[in-house]
Amino acid sequence: MKKQVDLVVIGAGSGGLVVAAGAAALGARVVLVESEKMGGDCLNTGCVPSKSFLKGAHLAKEIANAQSFGIHATIDAVKIDELMSRVQAVIATIAPHDSVERFEALGVTVVVGQAQLQDRHTVAVNDQLITCKAIVIATGSTAAVPPIKGLDTVAYLTNQNIFNLKTRPDHLIVLGGGPIGLELGQGFCHLGSAVTIIDFSPALFTKDDQEVGPLMEKIFRAEKINLKLSTKILAVSKKADGIAVLIEKDGVSQEINGDQLLVSLGRAPVTAGLGLDQLGIAVDKRGYIITNKKMQTNIKNIYACGDVTGPYQFTHMASYQAGIVIKNSLFHLGAKANYAAVPWTTYTKPEVAHVGYTEAMAREAKCFKSAILVPLADNDRAQAENDTQGFLKLIVGNRNKLIGATLVGDKAGEIMPLASLAIQQKLSPGTFLKFIFAYPSQAEIFQAASRQALRSSFKPWQAKLIKALFFR
Repeated sequence: MKKQVDLVVIGAGSGGLVVAAGAAALGARVVLVESEKMGGDCLNTGCVPSKSFLKGAHLAKEIANAQSFGIHATIDAVKIDELMSRVQAVIATIAPHDSVERFEALGVTVVVGQAQLQDRHTVAVNDQLITCKAIVIATGSTAAVPPIKGLDTVAYLTNQNIFNLKTRPDHLIVLGGGPIGLELGQGFCHLGSAVTIIDFSPALFTKDDQEVGPLMEKIFRAEKINLKLSTKILAVSKKADGIAVLIEKDGVSQEINGDQLLVSLGRAPVTAGLGLDQLGIAVDKRGYIITNKKMQTNIKNIYACGDVTGPYQFTHMASYQAGIVIKNSLFHLGAKANYAAVPWTTYTKPEVAHVGYTEAMAREAKCFKSAILVPLADNDRAQAENDTQGFLKLIVGNRNKLIGATLVGDKAGEIMPLASLAIQQKLSPGTFLKFIFAYPSQAEIFQAASRQALRSSFKPWQAKLIKALFFR
């Protein structure tokens, strides 16, 4: 069977769904191919389940801290099976939005099966050969499992199966101190598990501004999370009562024992079986598909977006890149991705939100002028809610425009779009003085940063002149 269409989209995760729906809405004939579940990693094993899980975990932490508000409460029981049942219920509630039925109603032809590229205009799926003008690869990523000695002899968890747990781990050992390991590790700690996090890096949050790591490390250690940083993972073995991880730090070996093991040592692109080699589609040393700013591969009518391209593995970036793909694959508009204001949030407690340049990135790019840092403890709403372990840091570029921001606090991810808007509109650090913020709100911290910027902008001679002219 042979079918002729305008666009074949491979992968029904965030990027692929946006491309398919958008292209169909514009009148294109679209085939969407998915080998597993509609909605991809984000819906089924990533963003949606993890944030549903973390809501329960952080609620447990709030109950444990309720005494500081004069509320004396205790937790009678933590029933992981019920918590995970709620996680699955949330997935089921959202799933219809990403379903085969919805996309077919939008005019997309959905085919379930493994896609294989035959040539630059042909995709084979099951017994079909689909010819098309353009192909979009949006197959996403999966948990990377490095070749650690003995790992294949034990039952371990990844984000793919951790939300199927029926009992709470007594001691969860987490391999990897990236966002997934930190979020889930802290979550299980809040639910009462002992947690050890092991990472080769000497610090946490190495991709964020330099003030973030030490603060979050202090918070994690205060919560009795056992952090093993600058540490090599040598081997994993099965014990009668659980799992042992052999580690080494500063030449000294140690064995960590637990009953559950979470592997969160990065991500790997999902490209097996696609036939990239046969077509000569270029990939980097880790296997991620290389694209230009138009989201084209080295074969110009074959595009890629989302996690499979590597640099920014976030659902919102897959959606953003998908918009670039639609413009270029259908209309050849020459649209280019701009990564100058990429936002991300790590959903620990407190949250760590960032957009644009960090100070280190700005200095390396030689566009750094100054930084403004305001402690969250200076904010009245933060004091009222006992959410004072954090700060706002604004990065100002050479032209006195905002180019980056980091915010640490319980509401950081919800407030950070203020900075995103300011950066995209190329506004100055004094911009927020023009806003009228409801009082009290944590968003007022941006206005405090503007006031600090204004004060620091006055040179001594200017202050003397103003005083002489107006306040004699």
